[in-house]
Amino acid sequence: MATAIGVVGSLLGIWTFAEDLIPAPEEAASRYRIQVGKDGSDGGGLQNAGGSIELIKTYNHNGELMGSGGGGEVKDGGYADFSAEQEGTQQSSITEFYADNDALCIAYISATFAESTKWGWVGDWGYTCGLDWYPSGYELQNSGGDDQSVRGPRCTWIDKDHSNDIKAAVLGITWADFYAEPNGPEQEGDGKDHCGAGMRAWDSNGGTQLLSPDGTAGLAKRSSGHGPRKSRRSTDDRIVVSHRNYHNATEVCDSDTSYGPDFVSVAEGLYCDMETHELAPLCGNGVEEDCFGLDGPDGPAMVYKNNKRSNRKVSHVVEWH
Repeated sequence: MATAIGVVGSLLGIWTFAEDLIPAPEEAASRYRIQVGKDGSDGGGLQNAGGSIELIKTYNHNGELMGSGGGGEVKDGGYADFSAEQEGTQQSSITEFYADNDALCIAYISATFAESTKWGWVGDWGYTCGLDWYPSGYELQNSGGDDQSVRGPRCTWIDKDHSNDIKAAVLGITWADFYAEPNGPEQEGDGKDHCGAGMRAWDSNGGTQLLSPDGTAGLAKRSSGHGPRKSRRSTDDRIVVSHRNYHNATEVCDSDTSYGPDFVSVAEGLYCDMETHELAPLCGNGVEEDCFGLDGPDGPAMVYKNNKRSNRKVSHVVEWH
């Protein structure tokens, strides 16, 4: 088992990684499991959350390169295990993950080092530090933070060619900075002091380090003025409908760095249009117009006066229960 500090909802807490979420050890190598944005209840992956890792580099606590490896695909809604071969038995204190040109949204990374110690990191840190993010749909056990024992971490986007203006191409993790002692003291603060320290990100291999302790990620934010904000909608033309009470469409819509398909929180009763970053109530309970209807002859759509519906076509509804 491994434990890791992370933002559990809106507060710092501890995430727990069961043994089956951690890669098996390998002699003379560090092993990493990368889980991307999770699928819906119908088994369909969150389209485009999967992608490719080009390279993994591992360093000792002095920042000296110890080894490298990795390279390969992580399928939508799934995970993949990677190895970084190394010389000697020093601990792999720092790891850098290099995206390829196919973007991926990372929900968690677990690690088993050559000496068999186990570590973890969750994608909430991208949200905290100002990188591009989206609700992952994947669930882990936790303690502390907001008062729920199972939650889904957010996922962090990385992409080498910066399609759709995704900021980061490389993630760097200093594992000990995210270690949490099981049954240890409650975590305090908002975690932003990890940004640019225990967690770093670059716009390219050898490029600019993006993160800073104020939780911004080095590039100009999109407009936060009044009225609709023209934003980046994912090429995923489906819609995510979450029935989980910890998911929040307001958080997704209000964020300058959220990126992904349109999002519905049933518990909150709100729909987020990810192209304009505007919220609309769900139809029902006396709301019959200027609302978002989940049911209809042609699928989910905005409903206007006289029952007129928007002509946007949703190819599929991803349900998170």
